[in-house]
Amino acid sequence: MASAHKDQGPQEEILLGHNYDGIQEFDNPMPTWWSLGFWVTIVWAALYVLGVVLGIVPSYEADLEASQRELVKAREKHQAATPKVVVTDAQLALAIADPARVEAGRAVFAEKCSPCHGPQGQGTIGPNLTDQNWIHGGALVDITKSINEGFPDKGMPPWGPMISEDDLMGLVAFVRSIQGTSPPNPKAPQGDLHVEAPAPDQDPAAPVQEKVAP
Repeated sequence: MASAHKDQGPQEEILLGHNYDGIQEFDNPMPTWWSLGFWVTIVWAALYVLGVVLGIVPSYEADLEASQRELVKAREKHQAATPKVVVTDAQLALAIADPARVEAGRAVFAEKCSPCHGPQGQGTIGPNLTDQNWIHGGALVDITKSINEGFPDKGMPPWGPMISEDDLMGLVAFVRSIQGTSPPNPKAPQGDLHVEAPAPDQDPAAPVQEKVAP
């Protein structure tokens, strides 16, 4: 350091005339690479603003809209490549009469549905599934469609592309099994009243026996 100061002359000659509480400043210019980088950022910022004004560079809103379109296309492509689950009325009738299917549906319900519909279907964010009121129809085919296609605008995803046919039928069977149960703190009824048509061997005037929450 001493030799460097000798080459530059006396120390007093490279001091600036600033004095801050006894602290003086050496006349050390910024490195060339730093100065060039500083000016490049200024020029780049000016060009970027000009590009946004002229429409050459997309705005945040335009970039977000383009990203959303790409997301929709990717989702549609995935759904098109995923086989749709098709369940017949006969399969559903067999499923709701099969205790093993109901138990399998209980497990799927606990994992995927209980956060919104409650562990016993009593309703939390989503509607109560144990009463006779339904927003989108209470027939087996309606329940299947609701699970399969979902209601994304209301926060319910379409489960059809994400679960198997067995899981779908199990869910329908379990939801049907909790109809008429009395879980604690049920959510108020929503939608229209749906009454199941009596079976051919059942007396239409016979009272409906209340179930106990599973």
